[in-house]
Amino acid sequence: MSARSTGGSWGFLERQGIARHLLWGFIAVILFQTGNGMELGFYSRFLQDAKGLTAGQVAFMTAAYGIVIAIASWFSGSLADAWGSRRVMLLGLVAWLVFELVFLWGGVTTGTYWVMVVGYALRGFGYPLFCYGFLAWVTMDTPDEHLGRGVGWFWFAQSLGMGALGAYIPSWFLIPAFGEMGTLWMSFVFVIAGGLLAILLVRRPKELQTAADAAGAPSVTETLGGLVRGVTILGEHPKTAIGGVVRIINQAAYYGIPVFFAPWIVGTVGMSQEKWLTVWGTLNLANVFANLAFGYIGDAIGRVRTVAWFGGGGCAVAVFLMWWFPSIWGANVAAEMVAGILFGIGLAAYVPLSAIMPLLAPDRRGSAVAILNLGAGLSNFVGPALVPLAGPIGVGGLMILYAVLHVVGGGMTYLLEPSRKDGGSGATGAGTGPRSSAPVGPEPVSR
Repeated sequence: MSARSTGGSWGFLERQGIARHLLWGFIAVILFQTGNGMELGFYSRFLQDAKGLTAGQVAFMTAAYGIVIAIASWFSGSLADAWGSRRVMLLGLVAWLVFELVFLWGGVTTGTYWVMVVGYALRGFGYPLFCYGFLAWVTMDTPDEHLGRGVGWFWFAQSLGMGALGAYIPSWFLIPAFGEMGTLWMSFVFVIAGGLLAILLVRRPKELQTAADAAGAPSVTETLGGLVRGVTILGEHPKTAIGGVVRIINQAAYYGIPVFFAPWIVGTVGMSQEKWLTVWGTLNLANVFANLAFGYIGDAIGRVRTVAWFGGGGCAVAVFLMWWFPSIWGANVAAEMVAGILFGIGLAAYVPLSAIMPLLAPDRRGSAVAILNLGAGLSNFVGPALVPLAGPIGVGGLMILYAVLHVVGGGMTYLLEPSRKDGGSGATGAGTGPRSSAPVGPEPVSR
């Protein structure tokens, strides 16, 4: 059976956007992100209570980590064009294991702050290279007519691991059994398991291999060329820059809300910390399944339309309601839960953006995804960077500002309509028709 067969169970999976040779990669992403996200719910408090760090020290360490994530997110797609995605994923795995060891053994265990900062920051190269490297692979090897579904499955795997399992497994099982420090060490088990799956079971078939896959270790020139193409694509395909801005807007509010809104709804409105965390956790759980659904919805009714109305419009309404409901009804958990679920669903409606971007530069898909990934990394900064405005304009004013940004992002999405010049049909529907099954990348090997 060929890698692109259309019959039997493999044909069914491929019609869902899951190429046969990439199946285990989705499972690898779930396992990797479960391990990567384990500390998010407790590491700040643990480092302050157990290791004596100040909130400012933890914040600085987290900011350094975010900077590296933004850089690595950009590198992941650019290097996928030059090296092949499998090598990028392997580099991400090694980076995560090495620098997590530096962070835990050299920093946390000894209480040496600067080692913690260096280890944790450089660990930020790990998950973007591994996971976003795989995302670039999905965009390269999935037929265009199923690409929305393919990226939907990727974001489902990513959010299931990092947003759900990475939170529930430590709180329900690992911390009660092993404590916080033991849980941090247990993260290696999940990351190694995901890495081994990717190394052993995810490999492009020979008939689909590109020159980058077949070649030996990439040269410095090839590497630098790939990174340069990750910048020059902005001039050659200007619409990718617009897509990067829309991606920043996508999660700006998501990263800003925990910084200023959570203290307000707990400290001022009077909702208990436990109930707010339940709302936040449910928001993320709704996002997990909506990620998958909107991959299919985008393919069915149009990717641009889906991002603009359900993503931009939906998030604008949901963000406003998250502030307005407690403003008029106080600590009403049911009302805030509804608004939170709507926000999680709206965030997921941006999923088809990962299918739109590669179609804007069909000959440079990895570089196009690199700009998208850079936008995702920068959203970590833009969202919290707006938080000081809560002083002069208030919590409500800032939430309205985030809502307006989503409206603007939704409008900008219509500028991403693939034209014939981009390689698309110009239709507002799925974006393009099926592309050739020939491998995408530099100098394909003859089949």
